[in-house]
Amino acid sequence: MTKLGRFSVLLLLPLLLVSCTMLGYSRSGEPAWMQSTYDGKFNEATYLCAVGSGSSRERAVESALSSLSQIFNAQVRSVTEVTSLSSRETDTAGNVSFAESTDLLDIGRVASNTEQIIGAEVVSTYTDAMGRVHVRVALHRKRTAQLYQNRIAELSTALAQARTKSALASDSIRSYVLLLQAKSLAREQQGLYDQLQVLLREPQRQVLLGYEMELATLAQQIQIKVDVVSDGASTPVLQAAFEKGLQDFGFRISEQPSGPVLLVHYEVQPLSMADSPYRYARYNLSVQLKHSSQTYLSYEKGEREAALSEVDAVAKALRSASNSGVEEFFSLMLTTAGDET
Repeated sequence: MTKLGRFSVLLLLPLLLVSCTMLGYSRSGEPAWMQSTYDGKFNEATYLCAVGSGSSRERAVESALSSLSQIFNAQVRSVTEVTSLSSRETDTAGNVSFAESTDLLDIGRVASNTEQIIGAEVVSTYTDAMGRVHVRVALHRKRTAQLYQNRIAELSTALAQARTKSALASDSIRSYVLLLQAKSLAREQQGLYDQLQVLLREPQRQVLLGYEMELATLAQQIQIKVDVVSDGASTPVLQAAFEKGLQDFGFRISEQPSGPVLLVHYEVQPLSMADSPYRYARYNLSVQLKHSSQTYLSYEKGEREAALSEVDAVAKALRSASNSGVEEFFSLMLTTAGDET
Protein backbone atom coordinates (compact mmCIF):
# COMPACT_ATOMS: atom_id res chain seq x y z
CA MET A 1 0.00 0.00 0.00
CA THR A 2 1.31 3.44 -0.89
CA LYS A 3 1.87 6.19 1.65
CA LEU A 4 -1.05 8.01 0.17
CA GLY A 5 -3.27 4.94 0.64
CA ARG A 6 -2.24 4.54 4.30
CA PHE A 7 -2.93 8.22 4.88
CA SER A 8 -6.40 7.88 3.36
CA VAL A 9 -7.28 4.97 5.70
CA LEU A 10 -6.08 6.86 8.76
CA LEU A 11 -8.09 9.87 7.72
CA LEU A 12 -11.21 7.75 7.14
CA LEU A 13 -11.24 6.21 10.64
CA PRO A 14 -11.92 9.46 12.57
CA LEU A 15 -14.51 10.41 9.97
CA LEU A 16 -16.34 7.13 10.67
CA LEU A 17 -16.22 7.83 14.39
CA VAL A 18 -17.61 11.30 13.87
CA SER A 19 -20.39 9.86 11.70
CA CYS A 20 -21.39 7.40 14.44
CA THR A 21 -21.55 10.22 16.96
CA MET A 22 -23.65 12.33 14.63
CA LEU A 23 -26.05 9.39 14.22
CA GLY A 24 -26.46 9.26 17.99
CA TYR A 25 -24.42 6.14 18.84
CA SER A 26 -21.24 5.78 20.87
CA ARG A 27 -18.28 3.59 19.94
CA SER A 28 -19.72 0.80 22.13
CA GLY A 29 -22.93 0.79 20.09
CA GLU A 30 -25.01 2.37 22.85
CA PRO A 31 -27.07 5.47 22.08
CA ALA A 32 -25.16 8.65 22.84
CA TRP A 33 -27.95 9.85 25.17
CA MET A 34 -26.99 7.12 27.67
CA GLN A 35 -23.71 8.95 28.25
CA SER A 36 -24.82 12.52 27.58
CA THR A 37 -28.51 13.01 28.37
CA TYR A 38 -29.00 15.99 26.07
CA ASP A 39 -28.42 16.19 22.33
CA GLY A 40 -29.36 18.30 19.32
CA LYS A 41 -32.96 17.10 19.27
CA PHE A 42 -33.53 17.24 23.02
CA ASN A 43 -31.37 20.14 24.12
CA GLU A 44 -31.20 21.43 27.68
CA ALA A 45 -32.51 24.88 26.77
CA THR A 46 -35.82 23.39 25.61
CA TYR A 47 -36.12 20.21 27.66
CA LEU A 48 -35.45 18.79 31.10
CA CYS A 49 -34.33 15.16 30.60
CA ALA A 50 -33.32 12.10 32.61
CA VAL A 51 -32.30 8.52 31.86
CA GLY A 52 -33.31 5.34 33.72
CA SER A 53 -32.91 1.59 33.28
CA GLY A 54 -34.57 -1.59 34.46
CA SER A 55 -35.33 -5.21 33.72
CA SER A 56 -38.45 -4.13 31.80
CA ARG A 57 -39.61 -1.00 30.02
CA GLU A 58 -42.04 -0.21 32.85
CA ARG A 59 -39.27 -0.36 35.45
CA ALA A 60 -36.95 1.66 33.23
CA VAL A 61 -39.60 4.37 32.92
CA GLU A 62 -40.12 4.38 36.70
CA SER A 63 -36.37 4.73 37.20
CA ALA A 64 -36.14 7.57 34.67
CA LEU A 65 -39.05 9.46 36.27
CA SER A 66 -37.45 9.02 39.68
CA SER A 67 -34.19 10.43 38.32
CA LEU A 68 -36.07 13.33 36.72
CA SER A 69 -37.70 14.12 40.06
CA GLN A 70 -34.30 14.08 41.77
CA ILE A 71 -32.83 16.37 39.12
CA PHE A 72 -35.82 18.67 39.50
CA ASN A 73 -35.48 18.85 43.26
CA ALA A 74 -31.71 19.22 43.10
CA GLN A 75 -32.21 22.37 41.04
CA VAL A 76 -34.82 23.76 43.44
CA ARG A 77 -33.02 23.84 46.76
CA SER A 78 -33.87 24.51 50.41
CA VAL A 79 -37.53 25.18 51.18
CA THR A 80 -38.42 28.74 50.13
CA GLU A 81 -35.24 30.65 50.62
CA VAL A 82 -37.10 33.88 51.29
CA THR A 83 -38.75 32.34 54.36
CA SER A 84 -35.43 31.24 55.82
CA LEU A 85 -34.10 34.74 55.30
CA SER A 86 -36.98 36.25 57.27
CA SER A 87 -36.45 36.52 61.04
CA ARG A 88 -39.14 36.85 63.68
CA GLU A 89 -38.60 39.01 66.74
CA THR A 90 -40.73 39.60 69.82
CA ASP A 91 -40.36 42.79 71.89
CA THR A 92 -40.78 43.10 75.66
CA ALA A 93 -44.51 43.76 75.25
CA GLY A 94 -44.95 40.51 73.37
CA ASN A 95 -45.51 42.13 69.97
CA VAL A 96 -44.20 40.26 66.94
CA SER A 97 -42.24 41.90 64.15
CA PHE A 98 -40.43 40.53 61.11
CA ALA A 99 -37.15 41.43 59.49
CA GLU A 100 -36.86 40.43 55.85
CA SER A 101 -33.62 40.00 53.96
CA THR A 102 -35.09 39.59 50.51
CA ASP A 103 -32.18 41.52 49.03
CA LEU A 104 -29.93 38.59 49.99
CA LEU A 105 -32.04 36.07 48.10
CA ASP A 106 -30.24 34.23 45.34
CA ILE A 107 -33.18 33.99 42.95
CA GLY A 108 -31.75 30.85 41.41
CA ARG A 109 -32.08 28.94 44.67
CA VAL A 110 -35.64 28.27 45.72
CA ALA A 111 -37.33 25.19 47.06
CA SER A 112 -39.70 22.47 46.06
CA ASN A 113 -40.72 18.96 46.87
CA THR A 114 -41.65 17.43 43.54
CA GLU A 115 -43.63 14.28 44.25
CA GLN A 116 -45.15 14.11 40.80
CA ILE A 117 -43.70 15.25 37.50
CA ILE A 118 -46.39 16.59 35.15
CA GLY A 119 -45.95 16.33 31.39
CA ALA A 120 -42.98 13.95 31.18
CA GLU A 121 -42.85 11.57 28.21
CA VAL A 122 -40.58 8.77 27.02
CA VAL A 123 -38.61 9.98 24.02
CA SER A 124 -35.90 7.30 23.61
CA THR A 125 -35.69 3.55 24.32
CA TYR A 126 -32.77 1.14 24.00
CA THR A 127 -32.34 -2.54 24.96
CA ASP A 128 -28.75 -3.67 25.47
CA ALA A 129 -27.18 -7.07 24.72
CA MET A 130 -28.07 -8.31 28.21
CA GLY A 131 -31.75 -7.51 27.71
CA ARG A 132 -31.74 -4.54 30.08
CA VAL A 133 -33.99 -1.69 28.98
CA HIS A 134 -32.87 1.95 29.04
CA VAL A 135 -35.18 4.92 28.45
CA ARG A 136 -34.87 8.68 28.29
CA VAL A 137 -37.75 10.85 29.47
CA ALA A 138 -38.14 14.52 28.66
CA LEU A 139 -40.15 17.51 29.84
CA HIS A 140 -40.74 20.30 27.36
CA ARG A 141 -40.04 23.30 29.57
CA LYS A 142 -42.56 25.77 28.13
CA ARG A 143 -45.39 23.29 27.51
CA THR A 144 -45.06 21.88 31.02
CA ALA A 145 -44.85 25.38 32.46
CA GLN A 146 -48.25 26.14 30.94
CA LEU A 147 -49.75 23.20 32.85
CA TYR A 148 -48.31 24.56 36.09
CA GLN A 149 -49.56 28.06 35.30
CA ASN A 150 -53.09 26.74 34.76
CA ARG A 151 -53.04 25.09 38.19
CA ILE A 152 -51.60 28.25 39.77
CA ALA A 153 -54.54 30.23 38.35
CA GLU A 154 -57.01 27.74 39.86
CA LEU A 155 -55.31 28.02 43.24
CA SER A 156 -55.35 31.83 43.04
CA THR A 157 -59.15 31.74 42.78
CA ALA A 158 -59.43 29.35 45.73
CA LEU A 159 -57.03 31.48 47.79
CA ALA A 160 -58.99 34.65 47.11
CA GLN A 161 -62.17 32.94 48.32
CA ALA A 162 -60.43 31.60 51.45
CA ARG A 163 -58.99 34.99 52.31
CA THR A 164 -62.41 36.61 51.93
CA LYS A 165 -63.95 34.04 54.29
CA SER A 166 -61.15 34.66 56.79
CA ALA A 167 -61.59 38.43 56.66
CA LEU A 168 -65.36 38.13 57.22
CA ALA A 169 -65.06 35.59 60.07
CA SER A 170 -67.09 36.30 63.20
CA ASP A 171 -64.15 35.85 65.60
CA SER A 172 -60.36 35.77 65.57
CA ILE A 173 -59.95 32.00 66.05
CA ARG A 174 -62.28 31.31 63.12
CA SER A 175 -60.34 33.82 61.05
CA TYR A 176 -57.10 32.06 62.00
CA VAL A 177 -58.22 28.53 61.11
CA LEU A 178 -59.62 29.71 57.77
CA LEU A 179 -56.36 31.51 57.00
CA LEU A 180 -54.45 28.39 58.04
CA GLN A 181 -56.55 26.44 55.58
CA ALA A 182 -55.63 28.98 52.91
CA LYS A 183 -51.96 28.52 53.76
CA SER A 184 -52.10 24.89 52.62
CA LEU A 185 -53.25 26.15 49.21
CA ALA A 186 -50.51 28.77 49.24
CA ARG A 187 -47.93 26.08 49.99
CA GLU A 188 -49.07 24.09 46.95
CA GLN A 189 -49.00 27.23 44.84
CA GLN A 190 -45.51 28.13 46.05
CA GLY A 191 -44.28 24.67 45.08
CA LEU A 192 -45.62 25.22 41.57
CA TYR A 193 -43.98 28.63 41.34
CA ASP A 194 -40.70 27.08 42.47
CA GLN A 195 -40.98 24.40 39.80
CA LEU A 196 -41.76 27.06 37.21
CA GLN A 197 -38.53 28.76 38.15
CA VAL A 198 -36.63 25.60 37.27
CA LEU A 199 -38.50 25.11 34.01
CA LEU A 200 -38.40 28.68 32.74
CA ARG A 201 -35.21 29.80 34.49
CA GLU A 202 -36.96 33.02 35.43
CA PRO A 203 -37.71 34.51 38.90
CA GLN A 204 -41.19 33.66 40.19
CA ARG A 205 -43.45 34.98 42.94
CA GLN A 206 -42.91 34.14 46.61
CA VAL A 207 -46.43 33.79 48.03
CA LEU A 208 -46.03 31.61 51.12
CA LEU A 209 -44.09 34.03 53.32
CA GLY A 210 -46.96 36.51 53.45
CA TYR A 211 -49.34 33.88 54.83
CA GLU A 212 -46.83 32.73 57.44
CA MET A 213 -46.26 36.29 58.64
CA GLU A 214 -49.98 37.07 58.73
CA LEU A 215 -50.77 33.88 60.65
CA ALA A 216 -48.03 34.57 63.20
CA THR A 217 -49.30 38.10 63.76
CA LEU A 218 -52.90 36.92 64.11
CA ALA A 219 -51.98 34.07 66.48
CA GLN A 220 -50.16 36.51 68.73
CA GLN A 221 -53.48 38.32 69.26
CA ILE A 222 -55.39 35.14 70.26
CA GLN A 223 -55.53 33.80 73.82
CA ILE A 224 -56.58 30.17 74.33
CA LYS A 225 -57.38 28.39 77.59
CA VAL A 226 -56.32 24.74 77.94
CA ASP A 227 -58.86 22.78 79.96
CA VAL A 228 -57.79 19.20 80.82
CA VAL A 229 -60.24 16.65 82.22
CA SER A 230 -58.40 13.60 83.60
CA ASP A 231 -57.16 12.04 86.80
CA GLY A 232 -55.05 14.28 89.00
CA ALA A 233 -51.63 12.86 88.06
CA SER A 234 -52.14 13.25 84.30
CA THR A 235 -53.55 16.77 84.30
CA PRO A 236 -50.35 18.86 84.76
CA VAL A 237 -48.41 16.79 82.22
CA LEU A 238 -51.04 17.14 79.51
CA GLN A 239 -51.68 20.76 80.44
CA ALA A 240 -48.02 21.64 79.94
CA ALA A 241 -47.73 19.66 76.69
CA PHE A 242 -50.72 21.26 74.99
CA GLU A 243 -49.89 24.75 76.23
CA LYS A 244 -46.42 24.43 74.76
CA GLY A 245 -47.91 23.28 71.46
CA LEU A 246 -50.14 26.35 71.32
CA GLN A 247 -47.26 28.64 72.20
CA ASP A 248 -45.18 27.11 69.42
CA PHE A 249 -47.92 28.25 67.03
CA GLY A 250 -47.64 31.74 68.48
CA PHE A 251 -50.85 31.69 70.57
CA ARG A 252 -51.05 33.13 74.06
CA ILE A 253 -52.28 31.06 76.97
CA SER A 254 -55.32 32.34 78.85
CA GLU A 255 -56.79 31.53 82.23
CA GLN A 256 -60.18 32.92 81.26
CA PRO A 257 -62.88 30.47 80.03
CA SER A 258 -64.76 33.14 78.06
CA GLY A 259 -62.62 32.90 74.90
CA PRO A 260 -61.35 29.99 72.76
CA VAL A 261 -60.78 26.75 74.69
CA LEU A 262 -58.70 23.68 73.96
CA LEU A 263 -60.67 20.95 75.71
CA VAL A 264 -58.65 17.79 76.51
CA HIS A 265 -60.20 14.57 77.86
CA TYR A 266 -57.87 11.78 78.98
CA GLU A 267 -58.77 8.37 80.41
CA VAL A 268 -56.47 5.45 81.19
CA GLN A 269 -57.50 1.91 82.15
CA PRO A 270 -55.02 -0.70 83.51
CA LEU A 271 -55.38 -4.13 81.89
CA SER A 272 -54.05 -7.59 82.56
CA MET A 273 -53.99 -10.67 80.34
CA ALA A 274 -53.84 -14.26 81.44
CA ASP A 275 -50.48 -15.99 80.96
CA SER A 276 -48.80 -12.72 79.94
CA PRO A 277 -45.74 -11.47 81.85
CA TYR A 278 -46.67 -7.89 80.95
CA ARG A 279 -49.12 -5.38 82.35
CA TYR A 280 -51.09 -3.15 80.04
CA ALA A 281 -52.75 0.24 80.08
CA ARG A 282 -55.22 1.47 77.47
CA TYR A 283 -55.75 5.19 77.14
CA ASN A 284 -58.16 7.39 75.21
CA LEU A 285 -57.31 10.97 74.33
CA SER A 286 -59.91 13.37 72.99
CA VAL A 287 -59.12 16.98 72.02
CA GLN A 288 -61.36 19.77 70.73
CA LEU A 289 -60.57 23.35 69.81
CA LYS A 290 -63.76 25.29 70.59
CA HIS A 291 -65.13 28.79 70.94
CA SER A 292 -68.62 29.15 72.42
CA SER A 293 -70.72 26.51 70.63
CA GLN A 294 -68.42 26.29 67.60
CA THR A 295 -65.98 23.37 67.27
CA TYR A 296 -63.04 24.16 64.99
CA LEU A 297 -61.06 20.95 65.26
CA SER A 298 -61.58 17.49 66.80
CA TYR A 299 -59.06 14.73 67.42
CA GLU A 300 -59.19 11.32 69.10
CA LYS A 301 -56.51 8.75 69.84
CA GLY A 302 -56.64 5.40 71.60
CA GLU A 303 -53.64 3.16 72.26
CA ARG A 304 -52.57 0.26 74.44
CA GLU A 305 -49.16 0.33 76.10
CA ALA A 306 -47.29 -2.57 77.73
CA ALA A 307 -44.71 -2.69 80.53
CA LEU A 308 -43.48 -5.04 83.24
CA SER A 309 -45.62 -3.38 85.91
CA GLU A 310 -48.98 -1.65 86.01
CA VAL A 311 -47.41 1.59 87.21
CA ASP A 312 -44.96 1.60 84.31
CA ALA A 313 -47.71 0.78 81.81
CA VAL A 314 -49.84 3.70 83.04
CA ALA A 315 -46.82 6.04 82.92
CA LYS A 316 -45.98 4.86 79.40
CA ALA A 317 -49.55 5.57 78.28
CA LEU A 318 -49.31 9.12 79.59
CA ARG A 319 -45.99 9.67 77.81
CA SER A 320 -47.55 8.47 74.57
CA ALA A 321 -50.55 10.79 74.95
CA SER A 322 -48.45 13.82 75.88
CA ASN A 323 -45.90 13.24 73.10
CA SER A 324 -47.33 11.54 70.00
CA GLY A 325 -50.89 12.56 70.87
CA VAL A 326 -49.99 16.24 71.12
CA GLU A 327 -47.83 16.07 67.99
CA GLU A 328 -50.60 14.40 65.97
CA PHE A 329 -53.18 16.95 67.11
CA PHE A 330 -51.11 19.92 65.97
CA SER A 331 -50.19 18.16 62.71
CA LEU A 332 -53.91 17.71 62.14
CA MET A 333 -54.40 21.38 62.90
CA LEU A 334 -51.90 22.29 60.18
CA THR A 335 -53.60 20.15 57.56
CA THR A 336 -57.33 20.22 58.31
CA ALA A 337 -58.09 23.21 60.53
CA GLY A 338 -61.23 24.93 59.29
CA ASP A 339 -62.80 21.81 57.76
CA GLU A 340 -65.38 21.67 60.53
CA THR A 341 -66.28 25.35 60.38
